[in-house]
Amino acid sequence: MRLSLVSSLFAAALAVVLGACGEQRSARSPSLDINPDRFTFARLTVGESAEDEVTVSNTGQGDLIIRSIALRDESTAREFTLRARAADGVLSEAPDAVTLAPNERLFLVVSYTPTDESVTADRGAVVLETNDATQLTAEIPIGGGDQGAEIVVSPLDIDFGAVDAGRTAERPVEISNIGVGTLIVSGLTINGSSDFTLLENGEPLPDLEGAPMEIGPSESRTLTVVYAPMLPGPDGAELIVYSNDPRQPETVVELSANGAAACIRVIPEDVDFGASLVVADTAPETPTPNRESLIVESCGGSALEVESIEIAGADAAYFRVAEVFESNPDAASPLFVLPAAVDGQPAPARTIALEFRPTEERVYGARLLIKSNTIPDVTEVVLFGRGVENQCPVPTSSTESYDVAPLDIITLDGSPSNDPGGEVVEWRWSIVSRPDGSVAKLVESYSDDTHPADGGPDDDPATPEARFFVDVAGQYEFELIVVDELGQESCEPLATARVTVSAVPDKDLHIQLVWTTPDDPDETDMRGTDVDLHLRHPMANGGWNTDAGAYDCYFANKTPDWGAQLDPADNPSLDIDDTNGAGPENINLARPEPVTYDVAALYFRAESALGGDDPTVEHLSLVTVRIYARGELLAEWLDKEMQHRADLWFIASVRWCEDLTVCPEIVTVDELLSEAEYDLP
Repeated sequence: MRLSLVSSLFAAALAVVLGACGEQRSARSPSLDINPDRFTFARLTVGESAEDEVTVSNTGQGDLIIRSIALRDESTAREFTLRARAADGVLSEAPDAVTLAPNERLFLVVSYTPTDESVTADRGAVVLETNDATQLTAEIPIGGGDQGAEIVVSPLDIDFGAVDAGRTAERPVEISNIGVGTLIVSGLTINGSSDFTLLENGEPLPDLEGAPMEIGPSESRTLTVVYAPMLPGPDGAELIVYSNDPRQPETVVELSANGAAACIRVIPEDVDFGASLVVADTAPETPTPNRESLIVESCGGSALEVESIEIAGADAAYFRVAEVFESNPDAASPLFVLPAAVDGQPAPARTIALEFRPTEERVYGARLLIKSNTIPDVTEVVLFGRGVENQCPVPTSSTESYDVAPLDIITLDGSPSNDPGGEVVEWRWSIVSRPDGSVAKLVESYSDDTHPADGGPDDDPATPEARFFVDVAGQYEFELIVVDELGQESCEPLATARVTVSAVPDKDLHIQLVWTTPDDPDETDMRGTDVDLHLRHPMANGGWNTDAGAYDCYFANKTPDWGAQLDPADNPSLDIDDTNGAGPENINLARPEPVTYDVAALYFRAESALGGDDPTVEHLSLVTVRIYARGELLAEWLDKEMQHRADLWFIASVRWCEDLTVCPEIVTVDELLSEAEYDLP
């Protein structure tokens, strides 16, 4: 039975009032919970052992202080042992005292090993002294030796198969006592379909409350479960047997029938859109953020055929099934079919998208009617929601501008964003503008902060922060849009928050290399062409690569020692080496010597398996190089065409001196040389 919204609110209010009249407890009080409430052992022969476990929990809000944990062993020969079990299953001596934080648990284990044939029942208890005002002293009884009744019910699963409406089928169920004491069956209950009944010797069972069924040791009683369906369709129930078996006071027998019939299950049973944003009108083309999903599952032994889905009720116009089902030329054809369920496998299912378009602030309700080949043939799902006016969330960044050096990592933080009428749940960062050659992406985190060029997982809009690797010098601009829990995006006049980043080299000499390859569909993946940046010292004597000895700074000689020995200030450094398509590569020099340096780019790998191409095919790349002196861009060469492996582009010479009025001086060379032309003999 479903309660109306008004009834639900009344019930909630009544619960609050009743709760206020009950026992008053401190909000920080501890609460002792013991489950199960005793240690129970069946009769064992001498030398046998058994264990039973009890969980002691703190279900309150304050710390539960157990001042004392003591075993009171009343067995004939001290046959009980108390231990504690850790979360990993390891048993150790039980503590004398312990403090449990809220929701923390202690697992106590009692072992029982009888050492004599005494007819006297072995008894005992675990005694706890606590600060729970309602249970200052708590005893957990230990019983062993004379709980001899032991129940066995067979079978535990009865399937009647297919039974036509109006007919009857019968199945036996046997209750046996394999213990040494008398088994007392105090109740037999069938929960579920009323088409199942229970007989003994063809007669209904008497009420067991006043005269329980007694079954002696090694004896049994056979009952009959009768199934008499009035209508076709799947049926199910549980037969529950209540007894004095201390280890199994309730035994459940699963009953099922007509499992071959079609069966439908909807999840959830009711669809609550909650507080939903008011929209302009109910037209299907009107955008709405108010969406929910309904899952239809096939749970029977036959295929589920859904014939129609309709929305009824006074507010039906405000709800809509968003999915458009393919039209069937045969009017008798179902909307869709789900195959029969198979044991041990996920239920066949289909998700139905639902939309809600309230046009004013009030409560709405309707019914979704699913007609299928089940009994009954119409399944009803209640739809309800409440229209609310919503204010736009406001995007705000913790920092509006950054002044950084190239190769720094920045964190864009939108956590100061707020929603006047709700909660911000999405932070959508995007790159508005960046310098030419920058290929870095917004990420949630870096797989390795020491190698940010390798990237990391894409930025997660469910968190306010995004990280960005400032891969080249220049100006960047980022934008933040936020979304609230109703799907409302930030809107004018505060639709976006902007963050600017100025990346200025902090070294006296900064050289930057980037390139693009038109044949490369993704220049950020692990496949692509490789162009290498080179800075040569005059002591290289005209050579490049290995011909220059230690006087060419490039990927194989990233941090050479030039100038004054062991002085890092006059040593160049290749700070980033990109090998898979687009760059950047950067060489920095903090304090150049008064010499003339040479700058070049070498096409190290022009061939690559781009998009499934032949890996021996050479691909054209467009190469750009920029030279900065003391943070200022002095020269740049754009989109130089390079295509052949081992070609070297001798770009320019940079003359450095102490006189800032004439130095640095850049002399453009711009020569494209084959390997044979620059390789020294």
